[in-house]
Amino acid sequence: MAKKTIHVVSHTHWDREWYMPFEAHHVRLLKTMDTLLDLFEQDPEYRSFYLDGQTIVLEDYLQVYPEKRDKLIELAKEGKISAGPWYVLQDEFLTSGEANIRNLQVGHRDARPFGAVSKIGYFPDSFGNMGQAPQLLRQAGIDTAIFGRGVKATGFDNKVEDAAAQESPFSELRWVSPDGSEVLGILFANWYSNGNEIPVDKEAAKTFWDRAIAAAERYASTSHLLMMNGCDHQPPQTDLSAALRTARELYPDYEFIHSNFDDYIKAVKAELPQQLSVIKGELRGQHTNGWYTLVNTASARVYIKQKTRKTRRCSRKWPSRWPRSPTGTGCRILTRS
Repeated sequence: MAKKTIHVVSHTHWDREWYMPFEAHHVRLLKTMDTLLDLFEQDPEYRSFYLDGQTIVLEDYLQVYPEKRDKLIELAKEGKISAGPWYVLQDEFLTSGEANIRNLQVGHRDARPFGAVSKIGYFPDSFGNMGQAPQLLRQAGIDTAIFGRGVKATGFDNKVEDAAAQESPFSELRWVSPDGSEVLGILFANWYSNGNEIPVDKEAAKTFWDRAIAAAERYASTSHLLMMNGCDHQPPQTDLSAALRTARELYPDYEFIHSNFDDYIKAVKAELPQQLSVIKGELRGQHTNGWYTLVNTASARVYIKQKTRKTRRCSRKWPSRWPRSPTGTGCRILTRS
């Protein structure tokens, strides 16, 4: 029997401003990126790091260190860091359809100077997902979406207790827009921190991996298991290579690799079962911790909301680089059904 492969994908989930002011988050981002660049220099086994699907992370870093642009371009072209596809991660039900389109368009524009644009529909922490997302992603040349909420199957941080009511028994599924556009959907069934801070110590590693592997195997439809090595505002794990050497010694029946999303998705697609669940339209079914207090919540002063509304007026011209919308406008294509 072939070994199962554990794909450890290093990343950070980045809020520009949340429990600290923007300036404090910005300083933390600078330290995180500095650590990452040093790690790439010092550890040849450290293969890649996913920059949360948003180009604004690169923009904020280069605002302070513009002289490091060439280095970031070099790393991106080598596949060690990602660029895009979004400009900034959004909560899709709080932004207009036009804003969601422009977000993806600007993200592609800003990512191109770094080399290849990351072609992953990345929605790690949205409180539900818009129904037309597969349609929008397909028109941008993206055929896979990775998301954290909207379909029941989550454990660890955002547990869903009602296993009998799962929309999909697997973390992999087919997600279809009202117009019939389809993408492969991959749910963070054990959240995007299930491989965070992997221990180097053997005893601690055994406890960690026994739980993490069992949880991943519960939902994976293939022999490829995803371990997300990171969390909110998490710096890179500098001893990850040593932790993976420990894991290989403890679990010789599994293959542990420091992977990336592109390699993981390619491997999953090669083994997908024929019968996957088909989920249509909006993904709202996952009532996880925090859902009721945060979904559709937008706290801002009225004058700010008014100005925001004015900036989201629909344009009449569909982005020329993408296939033309059947309705002819960016706004209508994302009207909820």
